[in-house]
Amino acid sequence: MQHGILLRLILSMALLMPLSTALLILKSPKRRVVAVISRHSKLYSSSRSAAAQTTTSLPPVPSNSHRVVFMRHGESEFNNANIFTGWCDIGLTRRGVCEAIEAGQVLYSHRMTFDKCYSSLLTRSIVTAQRALEAAGISYTPIHMDWRINERHYGALQGLSKERTADRLGRNIVMEWRRSFEARPPDMTVKHPHYDIIHKDARYNKLQEQIPLSESLHDCQERVVNAWTDIQADIRNASPDEPPTSFVVAHANSLRALVMSLDGIGAHDIENLNIPTAIPFYYDICKQTGNVLSKQAPGQFRGIYIADERKKRSFLERRRASNDPWLWALHDDQVDKSMLLNPEADDATSVDAMNVDGMDGVEEEAKHNTEIFGASLIAGERTNR
Repeated sequence: MQHGILLRLILSMALLMPLSTALLILKSPKRRVVAVISRHSKLYSSSRSAAAQTTTSLPPVPSNSHRVVFMRHGESEFNNANIFTGWCDIGLTRRGVCEAIEAGQVLYSHRMTFDKCYSSLLTRSIVTAQRALEAAGISYTPIHMDWRINERHYGALQGLSKERTADRLGRNIVMEWRRSFEARPPDMTVKHPHYDIIHKDARYNKLQEQIPLSESLHDCQERVVNAWTDIQADIRNASPDEPPTSFVVAHANSLRALVMSLDGIGAHDIENLNIPTAIPFYYDICKQTGNVLSKQAPGQFRGIYIADERKKRSFLERRRASNDPWLWALHDDQVDKSMLLNPEADDATSVDAMNVDGMDGVEEEAKHNTEIFGASLIAGERTNR
């Protein structure tokens, strides 16, 4: 009986460790088996506590400056399913929740506290902020929610499969919508299943005239920079008794748009900037000028990641990126150029020359995907009617 339990334990551990280690265990005497399993149990079951074991300390906040920690939300259901999300209020996956908790543990390992946290009005941002702050032991941090740091509105593309849309319209067209600074996807029409969900959502009652129907990264940047101006005012007016640090939990594109402004990154270079899920990075901001304090020259990403290498380069994130290079799962230096679209490809059609008939019938696909992954959205729509 004991031998059977031991064998099952060995086999289960073998699935989680390198083949060479598994073979060593199978060949080991009984006492060595227990010792090796014990060591690897600590290694492979400590993903939640690994960040808390980080000992590298952050440099102190420079005088007369404020440290702002930014982070993209954890993986959402639509991220995982490779679906355009935008303003669709989809929830986190279980892995996304774990990512938020691990990020909080990273913050805790550096004993970070914040005077205030800022999130968008979308659930995936709010929940990520809440879980990260809870894991960091600072759940009492006030959270200010602002629609202006919502994800970029993807218009008619919301709720659609990225791969299927690329097959339908051509990868170059869709890549330009996703990556370029100026290209704007087709507008969301009243027939789109997300139209009523968004426009009848109580959180946007005061925004009816401001709710976009589609946005380019440029459009998104305008509202995000306006929100950042208000955050800077909070920084200047902060009490000296409060921690000189703030926390902003936003989205891939709203962060790309803000980083572009903070770092003076050009429209062409921003196409190659990738923001990973739930990995915090920070900037030290001068209180007087609002400029980034950095030894690096502008024109490049100057944020400093706070996560350890094991988290940043985790196998799951690399697997997602290699399976679908369109996902913003990795930082720029981890994305191989061969993963990106070849501009000389045969389907290199301009956005202006797009056959709009290719968008016919997409409302049904968006509705189907929303019903599968966001049943709560449909329920919320009925409640608001």
